Amino acid sequence: MPGPEDIILEHHIELVWRIGVKPINQEDMERLEESLVSRLEGRVYIIDGGTCIWSEPDETHLVVIAYEGVVTWDLSVDPDDHRFQAFAVGYGSSWEDAEAEAVAKARLNMYVVGSGYDVMVRETWDNSAPVTAARQGQAGWPETAADAAEPEPEPEPRSIEPGTVFRDDCAACPEMVVVPAGSFMMGSPESEEERNDDEGPRHRVTIGSPFAVGVYEVTFEEWDACVRAGGCGGYRPEDAGWGRGSRPVIDVSWEDAREYVRWLSRETGEEYRLLTEAEWEYVARAGTQTARYWGESETGQCRYGNGYDRIGHAEWGFNLDPVSCSDGYVHTAPVGMFEPNAFGLYDVLGNVREWTQDCWNDGYSDAPTDGSAWRSGDCTNRVLRGGSWNGPPWRLRSAYRSGSWAEYREQGNHYLGFRAARTLN
Repeated sequence: MPGPEDIILEHHIELVWRIGVKPINQEDMERLEESLVSRLEGRVYIIDGGTCIWSEPDETHLVVIAYEGVVTWDLSVDPDDHRFQAFAVGYGSSWEDAEAEAVAKARLNMYVVGSGYDVMVRETWDNSAPVTAARQGQAGWPETAADAAEPEPEPEPRSIEPGTVFRDDCAACPEMVVVPAGSFMMGSPESEEERNDDEGPRHRVTIGSPFAVGVYEVTFEEWDACVRAGGCGGYRPEDAGWGRGSRPVIDVSWEDAREYVRWLSRETGEEYRLLTEAEWEYVARAGTQTARYWGESETGQCRYGNGYDRIGHAEWGFNLDPVSCSDGYVHTAPVGMFEPNAFGLYDVLGNVREWTQDCWNDGYSDAPTDGSAWRSGDCTNRVLRGGSWNGPPWRLRSAYRSGSWAEYREQGNHYLGFRAARTLN
């Protein structure tokens, strides 16, 4: 019987036409095909020109669902402005289980809003063959267990102790640090100076597991490596004449940021992503409860963050009150030029605002308390945190939040960037 990759490839043209989308050219068709196959999550192995899949013994059913009107990657559009939809693939021991898994994946990984979807494909396959070699990434899937190759030794596990700094096995991977599980009060107290109403109500959030976060904001050097490797949609943002290299990448949208972490995931086989808003504030505070991770007031800002200061005010003359010190930069600074917080993170407040996963909400009523992303609300707009090089002191606070259209690149003021996160398995 055919394996799931065969099923997907067999049906992908039918899928395209059934949802009323006409690819412009062969390149678009190939990109659609690649995206559909990628939904198989690394389970497919090519063996002697054929395909197979490893799965749990009871996983014999496959369902492909398509959501209406969802754009999840930037492909060309036809003259009628149709775009490809969001697909999700689910496996299970029954149609119901497989469909439920596909829906869950779509909501978790593709930020699908609403419940309108169509089941496009239902298929089953024979799962009786042994799978040991395929799971180990060997060159074949043996006909019988006796033919199975000896598994390769497991690599030494990487330490996930909090404070561990590491870089995954790719030249352009960002430097990451492990942060501990923990609990904190999210939002600002009503007594905090220059707070905004959308920073409340204050509530306790518990982060149940350690995770990794970028020591620095993603840089131009790291972004340009993604583009050279064929990722990030080929988009090469301008640097406003300030320089590339170790400066934080600017003029990137939420959609752009997601393309970058998806590329990292493909390169490394690990789960890279954006921080949730709760995770962002957790790592920004780094155990503190004050307005900023260096203290309650703006005093000392020029040691810890790049914001709108006296020399910036002299250069730009914005109608904003600058901090009363000089940090040495009139626009973005190379990452790591200021002192880190207690988790070892640099530039969490200042330099560039950082995209998070969450949909925008005007406050924290009914917000998740487990550190997960808030996937309801205004999902055309996403949450930004951290302030920026052109932000006055009241924006360089751990509780300060703002939002913007998910496709907005802000190519005028050059203050939108992001920081990568990684789930630890």
